[in-house]
Amino acid sequence: MARMKSIKSIDEKIAETEMKLQKLKERCDKAAQELDQLYTEKKKMEDMELLNAIHKSTRSKAEILAFLESRA
Repeated sequence: MARMKSIKSIDEKIAETEMKLQKLKERCDKAAQELDQLYTEKKKMEDMELLNAIHKSTRSKAEILAFLESRA
């Protein structure tokens, strides 16, 4: 016959599982925050690259804007 679990052992298992879940949530939140930071860093680099290309360009601001708007 199967052994019966006590309420105490079930409560201990619940507490243990809740701790595991909390740690996993913390790891997930940390990974999500890191990913957000990486996306922000990438966007800043892309923006700087675009600005540098505009500054080096021989085209006027109006020409660049007209080109970009025609592609939208």
